[in-house]
Amino acid sequence: MKVPRFVIALLALGATLVPGANASALTLAKATTLSLPSPNSGLNQGYLPFQSCSSAGNCAVAGIYLGAHGYAAGVIDYEIKGVWQAPINVTPPNGYSAAKGVTMQGVSCPSDGNCVALGQYVDKTNQLPFTLSEVNGVWQKGAALALPAGAMATNESSTPRAITCVSNGNCTIVGTYTTNASAFATEGFMTSEVHGLWRHTVTLSLPAATNANPFVSLSQVACWTAASCVAVGSYVDANNVSRAVVVSEVGAVWKRAVAMSPPGNASAFAGAQFNEVTCVTGGSCLAAGTYNTITGAVQPVVALSVDGVWNRALEVSLPNAAANPLALFYGFKGVACASAGNCALGGQFLDKTGHYQGFLDNVVNGNLQRAQTLVLPAGAAQSGHNGGVVSISCPGVGTCVAGAAYLNAQNAYVALLTTETNDVWSADATVSLPGTAATVGVAGGVYSVQCFNVTTCQVSGSYQSGTTRYDGFSLVTGA
Repeated sequence: MKVPRFVIALLALGATLVPGANASALTLAKATTLSLPSPNSGLNQGYLPFQSCSSAGNCAVAGIYLGAHGYAAGVIDYEIKGVWQAPINVTPPNGYSAAKGVTMQGVSCPSDGNCVALGQYVDKTNQLPFTLSEVNGVWQKGAALALPAGAMATNESSTPRAITCVSNGNCTIVGTYTTNASAFATEGFMTSEVHGLWRHTVTLSLPAATNANPFVSLSQVACWTAASCVAVGSYVDANNVSRAVVVSEVGAVWKRAVAMSPPGNASAFAGAQFNEVTCVTGGSCLAAGTYNTITGAVQPVVALSVDGVWNRALEVSLPNAAANPLALFYGFKGVACASAGNCALGGQFLDKTGHYQGFLDNVVNGNLQRAQTLVLPAGAAQSGHNGGVVSISCPGVGTCVAGAAYLNAQNAYVALLTTETNDVWSADATVSLPGTAATVGVAGGVYSVQCFNVTTCQVSGSYQSGTTRYDGFSLVTGA
């Protein structure tokens, strides 16, 4: 799917896939269009990937739209008790350059009417992170986020990557920044809000023997208490090898990152990275990413932790895969766990016929299953290079909903929701787009699925509303 996802790798979901097995599991209402501030030229490349709901009908969605003069600007659509409000034109901190654009990087809503959005802006000389808070239903102006000591005073290039809030005033953010301490190295940072105040930002502590420039990438963070989190990503070691890492916060203290050992068939230059992570109470987590095998194939990989202890990374076995399946995780909530050791994941791969397909895989009672190909509706050509599984939510063990996209008989991308019941996946229904729109386009689709029970899920994404224009959509599923 979509332009914004191409930079982030994908994985897999698994179980038996039976066409039509759960065809009545969900009822899909026609999607409605999400408003944008005026004037606008639609979403920037269909970019509306972030959604967070504190409860059914109380959600926020963040992305980028093209505003006055065609500049990229941040937008937040939010609803209160099921009613969408006027969209928020994101205002970064003082000194930002509208001409250089604003990028949204996440949103998290711990309670109704209280959210924190994460973004990136540019001033005269620096690219910097900021937050934007909703307090009791009122959105505030953006506030600068402090970087660690050693960040460059000019020509800083900082990228916030993910945010999660476990309760009001208790949030965690991870990202990267540039320091001139080691020849302009890219380092990772973590910062936490505690009781409404942002604490001192800290630099990621890497394993020994790193590259002079470790090129750190922190992709996602998951927390189960205000002082208990796991972040994932990658760095480059002293041998110029990219290593997948996990870093844990224990008792409000961030520990040294741990490089995960890749599967036994990994290349000496495995290029490993983690792109997704999810955790449940108690520190049982699932991380997903990709690595290179000794043949050069890009394969999906997962790692599981139980009570904070990580097991060795495992290769996800793909069905009917090409010699190089070019596995991809989009990085937009493509992993989910209903309980410790019971999870689902999804992504995209290349099959032996040269077609791009979506794949699904499950972890059942701590055991990784063999991945299965996403079942598509009749007449579908393939998932396509910009299709496959993007987002997953699991309201119960063995019960999940995944958002995906595929190419129909007219070679147009169509959004799809597929459900799992009792560890059985089925092709469910395509999304009925607003008005007469017929396709989500190459840059749109289902970006986020968040379920509150086995039948009620909030779904958001973007679609092609004109020849070159994209708009956002939202829908709520029912029984």
